[in-house]
Amino acid sequence: MTDLIWTLPLLLFASVVIGWGAEVAAVHISAGIALAVLAWLQTAPEFAVEAVIAWSRDSNLVLANLTGSLRLLMGLGWPMICFIHWISSSARRKTHPVSTNTIQLPRHFAVESAGLAISVAYFTLIWAKGTWTTLDGALLIGLYIFYFWMLNKQRLAGIHAPQEDEEDTGGLVHKVLSLSKHKQLLWGGAFFVVGGVALITCAHPFLEALKTTATGFGVSEFVFIQWVAPIASEFPEKVTAFNWARKPAKVPMAIANMLSSIICQWTLMAGLVPIIFSISAGHPVTIRFTEFQEHEILLTVAQSALAVLLLADLKIKMYEAAGLFLLWLIQFFLPSSRTALIPIYFAWFAIEGFRLMRKPAQCEAWTTLFSVIAGRRASSK
Repeated sequence: MTDLIWTLPLLLFASVVIGWGAEVAAVHISAGIALAVLAWLQTAPEFAVEAVIAWSRDSNLVLANLTGSLRLLMGLGWPMICFIHWISSSARRKTHPVSTNTIQLPRHFAVESAGLAISVAYFTLIWAKGTWTTLDGALLIGLYIFYFWMLNKQRLAGIHAPQEDEEDTGGLVHKVLSLSKHKQLLWGGAFFVVGGVALITCAHPFLEALKTTATGFGVSEFVFIQWVAPIASEFPEKVTAFNWARKPAKVPMAIANMLSSIICQWTLMAGLVPIIFSISAGHPVTIRFTEFQEHEILLTVAQSALAVLLLADLKIKMYEAAGLFLLWLIQFFLPSSRTALIPIYFAWFAIEGFRLMRKPAQCEAWTTLFSVIAGRRASSK
């Protein structure tokens, strides 16, 4: 418990400072790819925690941080963006008569939808075979590279994502971006160095402190690490996304940032786990799942698969965000309900799938994606 007193604030500090560096870097990178890079840099704290678990070859906890962070982003992060948007828009309803109960997403979300679908589909295969190997790791990393390739194809097809600019930032980052480009790069580099050193210093003792604290409270180490570690490590990306959610024009950007983080974790972070595991062991290692871990993977897959279908029409409705949040809230406060929630997610998935089959024209994300892959230039929307 004593170690948690200093490691948790240090992890939060590292997350915030790395987040500052990521925001500075995102301004200097082309749109679309900037959001993916921003999400990757912001997930560095989660990578650090997961790397510590993988390096210690703790197969019992290897899925705790991964599944927890994914379900937290999808079940809490995404709905909170929507709720913040709807609350902040309520005051504008008199001057803006358009409905605020539905968020219309731009066409560039086709790539985010596809990136999420492909990564979830492959991890479903990993779940089905019950093992996680270095080959799986290499293929998952390859899927992340493919995601970047699709982002570039999307840019060439004339479908552009919004890019963060100086007006989207605040505080210290805004001051840094008012400096010359040379000084901006120096400050950005300093943020990463300071945040990285803090992260390396606290990652391992933070994880050990979580284990000790869980034991002291009589709570499962898996469940405790699954929720506490991601809540702390995902702090910067939530701050950034929630700030964008207050601005109507930036809501899609906030959701794209959150989804890019999810794709990054499903592919790059999940891919590095068996590789780090094997490097630590000195030989290729196959991670075999227990029945409990299989349930955790299936629950996470079900949640993300549902999100793929919810994104298909490029709209997010209030009931969808509320439903995702409610299901996350139940599993957070009632861990024993997790197995029972799996068929609920898949039932909702089936309902959405049936709806889209009846009205395939609503699958705007996939129509746009096929145009991107074919290399056709899209008309602006």
